[in-house]
Amino acid sequence: MKISEVLARKAEQKHAGKPLEDRPRMPVDNKALKVIRTRETPNPKALQFVLNAQILENGYRSFTDEEGAAGDALATSLLGHSEVKSVYIMKNFVTVTMGSEADWHHLKTPVWDTIDEKVHVYPSESVKKIDIDVSDFHALPHDKKLAAIEMVLDRSIRFQLSQDGGGVDLKGLEGNEVQIHYQGACGDCPSSLTGTLQHIERLIKQQLDGDLTVKSV
Repeated sequence: MKISEVLARKAEQKHAGKPLEDRPRMPVDNKALKVIRTRETPNPKALQFVLNAQILENGYRSFTDEEGAAGDALATSLLGHSEVKSVYIMKNFVTVTMGSEADWHHLKTPVWDTIDEKVHVYPSESVKKIDIDVSDFHALPHDKKLAAIEMVLDRSIRFQLSQDGGGVDLKGLEGNEVQIHYQGACGDCPSSLTGTLQHIERLIKQQLDGDLTVKSV
């Protein structure tokens, strides 16, 4: 018997008395992609399903309906559950947000099993690092201003949000108003329109321009 199989059997014996959704799932070998645990987020309607390996090297995938998820087997299958409202994929986790009438007590195991069955590694995409001189932000052309805001989001904000299973997308810049859209667990989190928004605005003011404001759209 392989060592990995022995370890898996011992884990099953150790957690035999626990409900299925609470048991840590150990892959048979390190090539198998599986959910190993869940992590609660500040949003009670969103749950982060942590995988045993990285499936997305950079960027993120965000889905809110089956039409937009066409071609992605994992997202399509998850959104096939009527109770699932959105799917957010980044690095080594999948954040699933349920509707207001749903209950994780009944939804957690089906979602876990769906991810185990459909999860896959996404192809790597080359990402050009943004490096813009923002010493005179007001003098930059509009496209450079947008790139500068993306730079701040990448280096100071997105990683923090990912720890809670969420993300943020830049939607535009109108005058001094930076428009963002929350993703994943941040989508309808109670703190996203208060503390989180204030934190993002503070960092953007500090690093770009004190006249900028941030609005969630």
